[in-house]
Amino acid sequence: MPEKKKSHTYGPLLPGTYQTNVTVKNSLGTFFQKEKKDLWGNSEVSMIVDDSRLAQKSDNVQKGILEAVRKFNEDLSVYTTSGLDANKLSNATDSFKEDFSLEQAQFEAIKDYVNEVTSQYLGSVVNMDELSINHFDSDWKAEIEALVSYNEKIKYTGEKNYEDYSYKSLRKYTLKYDKNTKKWLVDDAEDAKADGSESSAWKNKKELKQKNGPVLKWVRSGDKSDI
Repeated sequence: MPEKKKSHTYGPLLPGTYQTNVTVKNSLGTFFQKEKKDLWGNSEVSMIVDDSRLAQKSDNVQKGILEAVRKFNEDLSVYTTSGLDANKLSNATDSFKEDFSLEQAQFEAIKDYVNEVTSQYLGSVVNMDELSINHFDSDWKAEIEALVSYNEKIKYTGEKNYEDYSYKSLRKYTLKYDKNTKKWLVDDAEDAKADGSESSAWKNKKELKQKNGPVLKWVRSGDKSDI
């Protein structure tokens, strides 16, 4: 019978092939690793357990990250039609929200020249091959990218027609796992201009469809803004 000598060390074991089953528990959940080990002529056999790799392959972890990406993309339309109020980004970290303060100040300076702003989130395609998860300095962080699409228009003061600012973008996200809410929060996002064909080359992808996404609107009325 194998006997535990000290932490994470077991033995002695008879020569042969063994099926090992390891259970790993951390703040992201419980993960299982199976691996065959040959004990023929070796006095010691080691096994490396990579909890980051296990988390990256977990369906539940991937589901949480995809939901965080979907929610952030959706919230950006709310943000755009709220006078650029960063508090509308419901699943962004506080430090990331602070990065939007300059944009809000810029909008306040020009909003008298804007009558309406509309935004509609159309959906996204996530490149799962770019998913990476790491545990560093007691924090879980993830990186992933997606092709996102929005319909956006602005009607300026004195103009009858809208200016079309619709766009597609290749967005790269950095996410941080919040232990209190047990959810992934977006900690950074960087956009690069896209033509919409980028996802056709991705082998492992997830489509986050947005059926009949609402068209959100900001309207200037005198000195007040209606959302």
